[in-house]
Amino acid sequence: MQANEQTQAWQGEFGTAYTERNQVDWASRLPAFRSVFEGLPIASALEVGCNKGHNLMALARVLPGLAVHGLDLNPHALDVARERLPGGAFALGGADALPFPDASLDLCFTVGVLIHIPPASLDRCLEEICRVSRRYVFCAEYFAGKDTEIPYRGRANLLWKRDFLGHYQRICPGLSLVRQDFWGPAQCFDDVTCWLLEKPA
Repeated sequence: MQANEQTQAWQGEFGTAYTERNQVDWASRLPAFRSVFEGLPIASALEVGCNKGHNLMALARVLPGLAVHGLDLNPHALDVARERLPGGAFALGGADALPFPDASLDLCFTVGVLIHIPPASLDRCLEEICRVSRRYVFCAEYFAGKDTEIPYRGRANLLWKRDFLGHYQRICPGLSLVRQDFWGPAQCFDDVTCWLLEKPA
């Protein structure tokens, strides 16, 4: 894991404060996850930047028997996730060095995490997510037609809107778009564009 301004922020008190205020009713997200993932041949999943595990809880309900894996930079967030998903496997780390073998998990995904990856690290993180995925890659992130930095809680260098579909297809040739959607407050999300991508056979 490469240490930088962003990882230091999320590992420390800034990230812990985010975890404490990030109150999400996982069940409220079930319809959104069901609309994308229900019925897909997914037996294992990794959420990169899982925080307290609410997305994994919803996904596990949509995909019964799912082998749940989560990774996060913040130790406090992982402690909460382990309590909420005692059957899950959780690891401390960053998206730029995923501690999993190649093609070891059916699905690797992010929700509101890639927006916080600095430009110099983005390509490496997308490569890692594609490397670990056996079949599907999913992200739900803020969209902009070009990379655009946005102040985040009064701080610079912590949030970028991007065309994540374009970045993924540039970094991981052969990815095909299975589904694109938009999740807003009606789906209990914060206006994110979603892309489900599939690796070539």
